Amino acid sequence: MRRLRFCAFSGILLLASLLSFAQEPESGFDGAKWIWHPPVAGEAQNAFDAGTRYFRTELSLPESPALRSAEIAITCDNLFILYINGRPVGESETDMGGWNRPKRFDLSALLSPGRVVLAVEAINTLPGASGLLVKFEAKLQNDTQIVLVSDAGWKTTDTGIGNWEQPDFDDQKWAKAEVVGEYGAGPWGKVVVPATAQPGGGEVGKVHAAAASIASAVATKSVVRKVPSGDFSWPDAVVFVGGDCSLYRPNANTGTSPDDSLSVTIFNPRKARTFPEHDLPAPMKVGHSLMLLKPARPGVQPQALHDAGKGALGSPSTSFDGKWIHFSMAREGDAFFHLYRIAAEGGTPQQLTDGPFFDIDPAELPDGRIVFTSTRMGTFEEYHNPPSRALYVMNADGSDIHSITNTIIFDNEPEVLADGRILFVRSDNFFDRGKVETLLHAIFPDGTRGQTEFGLDMGPEYVGRLRAFNCGSPAPMPDGQVAYVSSAGITVGRMGHSQEDLRNFALEAGDVAALPDGRLLCTVGRPSTVEVLEAGNRKTVRDISYGEISILDPDSRPPALTTLYDAAGSSLHSPVYLGARPRPPLRPAMVAAQPDGGQKATGFLFCQNARYTKNTTAGWGHVRAIRVLAGTGLTNRSSHSYIVHAGNETVELGTVPLAPDGSFFVEVPADTPIAFQAVDAEGRSELNEMSWQYVRPGERRTCVGCHQPRQAAPVAKAPRALALNAPPVELLGGGKPHHFRGNNPAVTGMMELQFDRFREVAGINRHSSTP
Repeated sequence: MRRLRFCAFSGILLLASLLSFAQEPESGFDGAKWIWHPPVAGEAQNAFDAGTRYFRTELSLPESPALRSAEIAITCDNLFILYINGRPVGESETDMGGWNRPKRFDLSALLSPGRVVLAVEAINTLPGASGLLVKFEAKLQNDTQIVLVSDAGWKTTDTGIGNWEQPDFDDQKWAKAEVVGEYGAGPWGKVVVPATAQPGGGEVGKVHAAAASIASAVATKSVVRKVPSGDFSWPDAVVFVGGDCSLYRPNANTGTSPDDSLSVTIFNPRKARTFPEHDLPAPMKVGHSLMLLKPARPGVQPQALHDAGKGALGSPSTSFDGKWIHFSMAREGDAFFHLYRIAAEGGTPQQLTDGPFFDIDPAELPDGRIVFTSTRMGTFEEYHNPPSRALYVMNADGSDIHSITNTIIFDNEPEVLADGRILFVRSDNFFDRGKVETLLHAIFPDGTRGQTEFGLDMGPEYVGRLRAFNCGSPAPMPDGQVAYVSSAGITVGRMGHSQEDLRNFALEAGDVAALPDGRLLCTVGRPSTVEVLEAGNRKTVRDISYGEISILDPDSRPPALTTLYDAAGSSLHSPVYLGARPRPPLRPAMVAAQPDGGQKATGFLFCQNARYTKNTTAGWGHVRAIRVLAGTGLTNRSSHSYIVHAGNETVELGTVPLAPDGSFFVEVPADTPIAFQAVDAEGRSELNEMSWQYVRPGERRTCVGCHQPRQAAPVAKAPRALALNAPPVELLGGGKPHHFRGNNPAVTGMMELQFDRFREVAGINRHSSTP
């Protein structure tokens, strides 16, 4: 990025031409040209450095005939302050898009016969296109017109000198202005001049303050607070959760108990909706009331659509037609969260799900069905042993519920992407390592073709994987990008892009949601303090609370944040847009029908070359085969420990030899967590998979290699993989395959053993079931 520099703009001298017209002058900027200071070394035209330029010009008004009226139309990319004879006339809007809203000033009260000096301070806030556009029109009592337009006759400088705007300033050494475009040329096109002129001579100062704020924001890579203009585009309506009653754990000992499980089961930095670790089978954040802000404007007070009383509700979402609001709620006395929907105008909520399950995080699919998170699979997660959470779909009325993911860990907060897929937060714990890693994963609505879109992308090494990637509150944007809450604040990027291609916005953000126009709703935190007990002593630690809903424009330069609603001390979270939105395209189902006769469904996995990998430390010269493992979640849990590290029941499905070109092709059980090991000729592991894979009934999934770069594609014009010359090897767990307890022995302290040895010692069906 180019260095930001602010320097003084030399005043442009507008050369007047005295013209006589028999009719009214032309309207708008016709005849004017976009001008700027001549490029300096290294600058390209329309790609100027950031900085300030000064322009001057002068004209003469006759004593007779007298002046009847005078107006000036002016705009600048990005900011300007206009002076006449050293007196401020007015200034531009302070947002980066203000150039598209020109100003029109009535100068009649500011002018008198004789010499008139016009001066403009023009500021380019960030490197890029820059230009000043001006048209002055005066009308005398005999209908004679005096017209001035910005052109190459203006004078300019890029060096600030005191009193440059005063009439007696000597501008003889200033340069001639550079014409950077005719009126109507790109990138600006034609702009609309206001229908009426505002009086000139008002107070100025906002532009200087905005320029200083922008310079500071650029230097610190932060977001600029913006005061909205009169034509600022506000959302139609916004729904949010009020009365935050979420469970939080301060980043210090509370002194309540040395065994306080919240210290390890709830870990969401700055109380944001991020998922480095959140074991509770409830929405990440909950509150007591569902609130509606309509119209969504500053000064409008929200109304309560539903009050849960002593219960709690959370994870609201809205239908694409804007008529329904879906949310999760546990009424007072309920043992579980269930799904509800309520009409956009309010009324009695309709309960959609029931039973001994936690159903949370609903979102409407393009076909009208609902995707949601649930504990219905009935197993316990392998790390701390809370209920596993997978994704389910159902009809709009709550009927025909079935799973589309079968994780033995956590899948949370599904959202529908612009391309019709489902993006969600996946906790990627794994039995063979102390790995607690979150990522954003995408699937088709039937659960097929899953792939990680955002994650650490660190390769196969273990280092730095414990709660290292904080992500949550995924917000698909209409142009295909995705925003999410991250450790940086809010991150925006395109699916599958590498870390360096993502844009990070430094905000104390609690959550984020997309608006239909590409801007973002977010909650902004206020720093606070809380007293905690540490080593028997009370101390004050930093805390944060959320009571403001704002609109972030990620494409403004710099990014601009505008306050929509301030709860004035009350807490809130989870704002979402309420209104009609375009429906993403429908995606055809690819899942095969279930086989007859009770036979378990299967799917297929193909790897082009297992040796294509980022892991260069493994003993690939010894690798001869791939061992395929299946994981089964536990259906019981410890009753006495809050850190269980229970693992799972791991089934050894079998081993497939690598073809000479490194390829393999297997048939495996569907809807089952699958993992791989690269093994040598004696079956000893050289490289272990660190994530569970999934295949749906009849699905055929492929990969390029083991731990290959996420952005990698199959080798172009590669010969047909040798493994495809034969039917897939059936690794279906038939007979009595080896079962063992998969877990992380190094963390629990049970057995400080290498994986292969632990695999033998923790065997389940290799030991007698009798005393």
